[in-house]
Amino acid sequence: MWMNVFTCLLLIAALALSLRRFMVPYVRGEPEAEATSPVTMVASAVFLAALALTVTDTDIARAALTLAGGVLLALLLDGATPWLMVTLSAVCLLVYLGLR
Repeated sequence: MWMNVFTCLLLIAALALSLRRFMVPYVRGEPEAEATSPVTMVASAVFLAALALTVTDTDIARAALTLAGGVLLALLLDGATPWLMVTLSAVCLLVYLGLR
């Protein structure tokens, strides 16, 4: 039971920490988006992997709660240091995969 909650929290963190950077090429046309494209590529890979694992590894109710929690947490985060947020999201995803 506790392991399921912990893994859901790890997926929520991975989704939330990488979502803002994942969305940069689609919503903004800023020149800084081009300068930080390696961070955006890593964030995209982490976000899509976490999204796929959320949908495939959990039931529909838990997947919906995980996705909603990730989006809500992403709205609360400011994204001031994108490389740190993407690094933490990758660590959360790796810990999830290690526990899986």
